[in-house]
Amino acid sequence: PAALFLGLQPTVAGYFWYGVSVYPSYSFFKYALSTWIFAPEVAVANAVAISVLAGAMSAVLASLGLTPLEAARIRTVAEPETYVPLGLSGTLAAISSEDDDSPFNDGLLRSFGLATLYAGLPSLMARQVLFGSVKFLSYERFGDAIYSIWPFLKDGSTTALLVSLVAGGLAGSLSSVVSQPADSVLTYVSKQPVGEGGRRMGVLEGSQIMLSEGGVPALFRGLGSRCLWASSIIAGQFFLYDIFRGAFQVTPDDLTQVFTIRL
Repeated sequence: PAALFLGLQPTVAGYFWYGVSVYPSYSFFKYALSTWIFAPEVAVANAVAISVLAGAMSAVLASLGLTPLEAARIRTVAEPETYVPLGLSGTLAAISSEDDDSPFNDGLLRSFGLATLYAGLPSLMARQVLFGSVKFLSYERFGDAIYSIWPFLKDGSTTALLVSLVAGGLAGSLSSVVSQPADSVLTYVSKQPVGEGGRRMGVLEGSQIMLSEGGVPALFRGLGSRCLWASSIIAGQFFLYDIFRGAFQVTPDDLTQVFTIRL
């Protein structure tokens, strides 16, 4: 059973940061785009685009903190005998110590010892931007669709939370399908050993190898388990999101695009 909990520390830390960063920033970016950047009539006409853009911007912010923790998680799962005894801080220090051999080791990253920790940032950011954009947009649309069919579900707090669970689960599954290729490449590249001269496999190279060895299906390996994981965690995130939003007396209209049109 302990094997099922490999990488627990970086997973908990990573998604604590993810929850703290991505949900408030999505609400902020969506509000800012809808009121400060674009005129109200433009925002109303392009509501889908604004939701996608706000989701992408919040995913970029979340990726900055999630990348080193995701690197630690992958190392811990791939080589538990080496990294489990080190713990989270020890694993991060061990990965950072590889900077001297990293081709990314220059400039600002080198000065802070972050080159290897952030080597997977491009691929993870691509995955998170796809995942985050689709997640927020589909969650809102699934919720709207459910309420359009059964509007009475809005009247009770319990039923509204159940709608959040269902919409979050559906959004997590759809987001997994869209972002699975990027996630597969990220995992494959991160597990490859360092080559000659400290060179690590790049994202494009990893994609080409995976396609040549297994074709397009190779990019979707593990999709079923990832859909199960994502639907569970995203449903839980939106469920807690609504609970805390209610606890702080923040109404849904405070965080969505609502405009008063005066004729």
